Amino acid sequence: MTTALILAGHGSHISPNTAGLVWTLVDQLRAMNVADEVTAAFWKEMPSFHTVFDSLSATDITVVPLFTAQGYFTQTVIPAEMGLTGAVTLRDGKTIRYTRTLSEHPYLAQMARQRVEDALKNISAESTAVAVIGHSTRRNPESRKATEAQAEAIRALGLVDEVVAVYLDDSPAIADVYTMTTAPNIIAVPYFLAAGSHTMIDVPRELGFDPLPSEQDLAAGISRFINGREVIYTQPVGIGDDLRDAILELAREAGAPLKPPCEGSVWDCFPKSHYQVKKRKDGLGQRDLFLDWANRSKTGRPAIWGQLWITRDDVRHFADRDVDSTQRIDNPAELRRVIRENPFRPLATSDDLPRGWHVPVGEIPIYAIFETIYPGVFASFLSRLAHIQNGTSHESLRTVFAETLARQIGQYRQLETLTENQKQAVVEHVCGKCVLHPLWFQPQSAAPKMPCHEPCNFWLSAAMKALEVNEKEQPE
Repeated sequence: MTTALILAGHGSHISPNTAGLVWTLVDQLRAMNVADEVTAAFWKEMPSFHTVFDSLSATDITVVPLFTAQGYFTQTVIPAEMGLTGAVTLRDGKTIRYTRTLSEHPYLAQMARQRVEDALKNISAESTAVAVIGHSTRRNPESRKATEAQAEAIRALGLVDEVVAVYLDDSPAIADVYTMTTAPNIIAVPYFLAAGSHTMIDVPRELGFDPLPSEQDLAAGISRFINGREVIYTQPVGIGDDLRDAILELAREAGAPLKPPCEGSVWDCFPKSHYQVKKRKDGLGQRDLFLDWANRSKTGRPAIWGQLWITRDDVRHFADRDVDSTQRIDNPAELRRVIRENPFRPLATSDDLPRGWHVPVGEIPIYAIFETIYPGVFASFLSRLAHIQNGTSHESLRTVFAETLARQIGQYRQLETLTENQKQAVVEHVCGKCVLHPLWFQPQSAAPKMPCHEPCNFWLSAAMKALEVNEKEQPE
């Protein structure tokens, strides 16, 4: 039996920090060697909830939803996208475990309490109110309960006289805190995991912050006078050293056969489905195929993959193949920072990969470098290759557009009304700037691109915007 751990997060098209927190935890868990494979999956970014299993070879997989509440995403979206039937799903000879959310672990309650107690060190409790700010959604009434529970727990401590729960996407709204409380000071605790777009933009904007706080402001502690009140805005509850331990406790509680932690490397425990030895008729296995293709070890010839230039010595941007002075990168966190965060690239396969770096090949496996730059993509390539070798047609390899939409419960179901011309326009706008070929839309292509088997969330979001623009332009 081999084991895998998937941290399922939301991701973002706006901020690198939302998924960045998840990847930081993945790096930590990989270095602890608690499972044979450790990775992340996202709603907004790559790899997606639906495709992440393609990357894994493990037979016992545990999915930990990194959300602050049991609600729409944990009860509806993730099970639909991942094909989960309950706490334990048996499929294709694999056991897939689905844990409780972080809101059901004491960690977040401890962090919420700590945020309040830290803020009260500098102000009078008698003149202070606390607002616990959650996301919630009207699509699932369960999603507000975790925020309400946190507010009730703080209220029970008796630290302050006024404690309220307000919401970004529900009622009472965040701005209602000024009418719901009377104390001259308000401690606003964002009940979110990361310093992402919600906690850095949406929530402070609703509170009336102008200008918006920076990450440095949030880390140092920030207060502003708004509507005649002093508002102390704390860090989100997910930022803390014990989050990793809470994740492991949730996984073990769900029955995950994790290994005892031991010291390892951040390049350990990457997904290995594309590195398994599966013998073909000619005697070559996937591992041999990968090494022979990517490293060209027999001939010494370089290879191109997406925008990458691969040689025996290193992996780098194709445009830097003849450049000597590039930055050497030795860990995945630094590689993500360079290629993903500045500027933020929400679509890992967009054709604007930054230049000026290289990762040495040797002690660092090539597949781990690929998985860091293009998460989950190589597994899809090999899946397609295996089907072609078995005589499967290109047409049948597609994930039909309708099948993708059929999994959608929320707003993306509206995309069923897209015309072929509208789909084509979004394909040109999004896929035309991607190193993948949309096999799901154009099964036949001579373009030397990696395959894309279904529209990604980035595509779906762009299609929604196009649909909204089209509706506004329609005559009344």
